[in-house]
Amino acid sequence: MTTDLGLILVTDHDRPDQCPVWSNRPAAIRKEAGKPLLNIVERSYRVGTTYSISIQSKRNLDFRVQDDRDRAKITTALLNLSQQGEEIPEVTPDLIDHALSAPTLSVPERADRLLSFIGKQCDTIDQVFSLSPEEHRHGALAWTESVDDGELVYLWDFLYEMKWTKPSTAQYHDPRTNCIRTPAGHTRIAELSTLTDSAQAFVAMWFDSTMDEVYNCAIKPAIEDAGYDPVLIKREHFTGHIAIEIGKQIRQSRFIVADVTHGRDGARVNVYLEVGITLGLEIPVIFTAEDGTVLPFDTSNYQHIFWKRDRLADFRSALTERILKLPELGPGPRAS
Repeated sequence: MTTDLGLILVTDHDRPDQCPVWSNRPAAIRKEAGKPLLNIVERSYRVGTTYSISIQSKRNLDFRVQDDRDRAKITTALLNLSQQGEEIPEVTPDLIDHALSAPTLSVPERADRLLSFIGKQCDTIDQVFSLSPEEHRHGALAWTESVDDGELVYLWDFLYEMKWTKPSTAQYHDPRTNCIRTPAGHTRIAELSTLTDSAQAFVAMWFDSTMDEVYNCAIKPAIEDAGYDPVLIKREHFTGHIAIEIGKQIRQSRFIVADVTHGRDGARVNVYLEVGITLGLEIPVIFTAEDGTVLPFDTSNYQHIFWKRDRLADFRSALTERILKLPELGPGPRAS
């Protein structure tokens, strides 16, 4: 069978083991020593990383997953955990819930992921990358959250249009399946690496003395417990144009914690403005609020961590746990 990319697909008839996430794709599966109900899935090119899944989670997965778009989201969640240093990420009910409720990655995000994937496969700056090997093609599909070759072709052309890659000049190379990175492509990969390695977490909240204890005893230490450096900009501590500085700090952050607790005169408009900037940049937002806060319609569908002033230790633990469980975050570089 020939794909849109001119590649020959390997059928699964001679491979009895199938990937639990992509059931029509081959994989090598072994049992975890001492854990007979846990399967370790290796060499599943369509997922792009080794992962584990219990028999119960497999049943949950089969029940919850509706189509290839859902499978692609599960794949993204597993790859994100792998990138964060988890040696064998596990398909758990929490991971399934988070992945299926997450929006599909945007086209620019997916193009960035394809460029990064290409960079990881190349040992030299001028090396030709080819989609012809099964491992490369399936890996590219996995990393870009693509469901078929048509989407991958579009993203491949996107890299050409952005001048991040160009067809190889070698006569025998097919531009549909072979490329090399341009100087602009190497620059973009460096930019993406800087963003991924950021240890900074921005905090958006009401600047009032009544919130000092909440920040000092819960929000700040929770972020630090997860391995990140919290940044809170207070007007009285800043002499420049605060709006410009806030935008700059958000862009340099891996995520933000937005506490939407109301002030004496109602909702904090500045906090929601900072949330809007962050969502526009597709940076993760973790919402928190004092118990009893009435949430506006616009953000009420987002999950919030509600806290009480007499139980700040519980709030601290819950916030740390949320950071660590988000597939796109996990433990920060400062985690011990």
